[in-house]
Parts: sequence; structure tokens; C-alpha cells
Amino acid sequence: MPPLRSFLLLLTLITLSIVPAHSQQRNYNHDGGLWGEVKRAADTIATPVEKVAHERYDKLSDRGKFVAGAAFGFGASRFAVCSTVNTVKTVGAAYIAFEALEYAGILKEARSTKEGDAIMAKTRDYLLRTADGIRCDIRTNLNPNAVKERIDRNMKRDKPGTTGFGTGAFLGFVL
Repeated sequence: MPPLRSFLLLLTLITLSIVPAHSQQRNYNHDGGLWGEVKRAADTIATPVEKVAHERYDKLSDRGKFVAGAAFGFGASRFAVCSTVNTVKTVGAAYIAFEALEYAGILKEARSTKEGDAIMAKTRDYLLRTADGIRCDIRTNLNPNAVKERIDRNMKRDKPGTTGFGTGAFLGFVL
């Protein structure tokens, strides 16, 4: 398997590994909207990918685990930075576009009919459910205590890979 393909497989595995953590929350289901649909689709892919990646990763030497962790940490940090920047750009562009539509009177026209009100209410609810799911996942997975526990648990289980991941992530954020 080419190195890039192995890296992408590992990246997919780690990215999708946050999915089960969300399902252990309180009784309220935050998986509504687009975010819930994406997570359900990712869940069907994650299990076989995770199995293959773990088999290959476990066969690596300590040096190989460090290098794999560093490569993944670097890629994950670059992905996080780029996706955050693109999200901010998209939200800014959407805000400007909706302000232009409001100024032109198109949104006011859409709200003036009962059918338009119903569509706007459904759209608002869908977007709010999506935002709520993302917010809860971020709160769950980026909670400082949860991050510390995850790092401690992984350091006990796989010190070279975790150290490599931290090193790669640091370099990815700095460069």
C-alpha cells in the first residue's frame, strides 16, 4: 500500500474515532440535522477502516509508530487549520450573501407567504439541529479534561505513537 494511501487511511480512522464519544452523552440526542446524517454515514465506514488500520499499525516498530503518529499529527493539524479557516470564510460569505438578499427584499418576500414561513421555519430548525450537534461534539471532544484523559490513556497504551502525534501536530501548527 503506498504511503499516501496508508496515511489517508490512518487520517480517516482517527477523524472518525470521535464518533463513538458523542453517543455516550446524556439522554438528549444531538445528532439532528446534517451533522447527524454525516456521522451516521461515517459510522458505516469507520468500523472496517479502523480494523485494517489497527492491524497495520500494531505491526509497526516503536520508530514506525512514532513516524506514523508524527505524520498523522502533522496532517491532522494542517487539516484542522485549513478547515477552520475555510469555515470562517464560508460563514462570512454566507452572512454577506444573506444580507444582500435581505437588502434586495428577497428574504422579506419569502417570509411574506405562509408557505415561505413554513420553509423558513423548517430550514431554521434544520440548521439549529446541525449547529447543536456540532457544538455538543466540540464541547465533548475538546473539553480540556477529556483531552488530558485521552492523552494520558494513549500515553500508557502507545507512548511512541502519541509522542509522534504531538510532535507532528506541533510542527503542523507552527509551519
